[in-house]
Amino acid sequence: MMGAASTPARTASGSLALAGLTALLASSCCVLPLALALLGVSGAWMSRLRVLEPYSAALIALSFAALALAAWRLFRPAAACAPDGACRAAQPAARRWFWLVALLALLPLAVPLLAPFFY
Repeated sequence: MMGAASTPARTASGSLALAGLTALLASSCCVLPLALALLGVSGAWMSRLRVLEPYSAALIALSFAALALAAWRLFRPAAACAPDGACRAAQPAARRWFWLVALLALLPLAVPLLAPFFY
């Protein structure tokens, strides 16, 4: 029998957190300063976030790899679950988090493509 610590929702949370963090770092030139300003964090140090811009493509690739791992853990067939169905209990919430993080990871890709339409 599988314990509560090994449910797919629990094991996918680490890869979802990695995907969200790398998506934010990938958007450090555009989206992250805006998000920090909306949270009330400001300062001249935010201009130094542009140092991460050359790593944007690698961070986006890492984000999508982490999303693929989380999707594999969350959306695999029910045959991979424990016989008592324990892993199905937490999946609806984990799946909602997956789609939220997936949208967050698509944001750094969408901003440079959509920016010319706004100015």
